Amino acid sequence: MIPKTGSDNPHKKVWAIAGPAILANSAAPLVGLVDTWVIGHLPNAVHLAAVSVGAMVFTYIFWAFGFLRMSTTGLAAQAHGQEDDDQLRRVIIRSLSIGLMIALFLVCLQRPIFDIAIITLTPPEATKAHFAAYFDIRIWAAPASLFIYGINGYLIGTARAKAALVLQLVLNICNGLLNLLFVLGLDMGVAGIALGSLIAEWLAALLGLIMLSRHMGLKALLITARQSQTWAADKIKRLINTNGYIFVRTLMLMTALGMVTRKAGDLGAENLAASHVLSTFLLLISLGLDGFAYAAEALAGAAYGKGVRHDFRRWVRISFFWVGLAAVIYTLGFGLLGQPLIYMLTDIEGVRTAATGALHVLIWLPIIAFACYQYDGIYIGATAGGAMMVTMAIAFAAFMLTVGPFTAAWGLEGLWWSVAVFMGTRGLTQAIYYPRIERQLTA
Repeated sequence: MIPKTGSDNPHKKVWAIAGPAILANSAAPLVGLVDTWVIGHLPNAVHLAAVSVGAMVFTYIFWAFGFLRMSTTGLAAQAHGQEDDDQLRRVIIRSLSIGLMIALFLVCLQRPIFDIAIITLTPPEATKAHFAAYFDIRIWAAPASLFIYGINGYLIGTARAKAALVLQLVLNICNGLLNLLFVLGLDMGVAGIALGSLIAEWLAALLGLIMLSRHMGLKALLITARQSQTWAADKIKRLINTNGYIFVRTLMLMTALGMVTRKAGDLGAENLAASHVLSTFLLLISLGLDGFAYAAEALAGAAYGKGVRHDFRRWVRISFFWVGLAAVIYTLGFGLLGQPLIYMLTDIEGVRTAATGALHVLIWLPIIAFACYQYDGIYIGATAGGAMMVTMAIAFAAFMLTVGPFTAAWGLEGLWWSVAVFMGTRGLTQAIYYPRIERQLTA
C-alpha cells in the first residue's frame, strides 16, 4: 500500500523525505572518510592512489546504470500520485529484471572492462597491481549494487524515507566496519577495502529484498511478474526510452568525473591522491544536497503524475529554498573546516599541500552547483530523461573545452575549476529548459 505523508505543512513534508535521505546519504561519505583515512595512513601515496582509481572505475560502472534508480523513482512517484499499487509493482519488477540482466553482463565481461579501465585512466605504473586486486574482488558486487538501485528508486519514489535510511545505514556502516577490520585488523591493504564493500553491498541487497517483500508482498510481486501487462510493449518502450536518455546522461557525467581522475593522474601520484581527497568534499556536497532532490523526485513527481501544475510548482519552489540554504551552510562549513579535514584524511605532506592549494574551489562549489542537483530531482520526478540528456550534453561540452587549458594553466586547482564550470553550466541549462516541463501540465 502506498504510504501517505502525515503532515499538511509542505516544509515538513520536504524534510520528512530530505532529512532521512541526508542522514542516509551522509553515511556514505563518512565511510569514504574512513576508507581514505585507513589507506591514507599506509606508508606512501600508492595505496591511496590505487583506491582512488578503483573507486572511480566502479563508481563509473555502477552509476552508468544509475538510470535504474532514477527512472524507477520517477515512475514510482507518478504511480504514487495516481495511487496505483498494481502499476507500482510492475515498475519495480521491470527495474529489478533489467538490473539483473545488466549485472550478469558486467560479470561476464569483467576482463575486457578491466583492460578498458587501464587504457582509459592510465593509472601510474606503481598503482596497477593494487588496482587489479581491488577490481577482481569488487566486480562481484555488481548484482547486489544494481538491485539496491532498484530498491532505492522504489523507496524514494513512494516517500518511504525511513526505510531508505535504514537500508543505506546498513550498507555504509557495514562497509566502514568491514574495511577497518580487513585493512587495520587483518592487514589486507587495498584488497581489504574491496572485500569490505563487496560484503556490505550483498548484505544491503538481502535487506532490500526483505523490505520489498514486507511492503508489497512477495506473493503479489510474483503474480505481477507473471502477468502479461507487466511486459506490455508500450510500457517497456517508455521504460527503455526513459532509461536510455538517463543512461547517456549518466555516461557523460561519469566520463567527466573519470577525466578528473585521469588528468589528476597525469599530474603525478601525489596529485592523484590529493584529487581523491578533494573528491570526498564533492561526495559530501552531492549526497547532502541530493536529500532535497529526493524530496523533489517524490513530491513533485507525485504532483506530475496527477497532472497538477500549481502543486508541481509549489514543490519545486519549496525544495529549492531548502537546497539553497543547505548550499550556503556547506560553503561556510568547508571554509571553516576544510583544511583540518584534509589533514585528518592523510598525513602525507605532498598530498596535504596539493589538496589545500585547490581547497578554495571546493569551498565555493556548493553555491555554484546546488541548482543542478535540485533540477535533476525535478526532472527525474517528471521522467524528463530527454531534457536531462540534452542539458548534460551542453555542460559536458563546456567541461571538455575547459579541462585541458585550465589544468595546463593552474594544475590541480584548474582541474577542479573545470568541474565547477561543468556543474554551473548544468544548472543554468536546466533552468532555461524548466518552463517547458511546467507547460506539459494543466493549470
